[in-house]
Amino acid sequence: MELFKMVKEAMTMRSKLSEMDKKLKSQIMDVEYEGIKIQVNAKNEFLSLNIPESLLHEKKDKIEKTILSAFEEAGQKAQNVMAEEAKKLTGEIEIPGLL
Repeated sequence: MELFKMVKEAMTMRSKLSEMDKKLKSQIMDVEYEGIKIQVNAKNEFLSLNIPESLLHEKKDKIEKTILSAFEEAGQKAQNVMAEEAKKLTGEIEIPGLL
């Protein structure tokens, strides 16, 4: 009987994880950093990048640093949303490897 209960709970968790995955993919955020616009979903998948013409006239190292910083900010926002959704799913219990 206990084994059946564990299997049922595992199936429920799998279903919830699948739902969370779909929700994270559909949550799209627009992030702007020093004129650079990035679209990212809550699964931390980058969807688009727009670099302003004015930035392209800067030195190469400034362009690279600015783009990297923009991606870091977008990634952090996506990770924060993902963490919040995981908390809802697990009820504040931290599951190793979920994030």
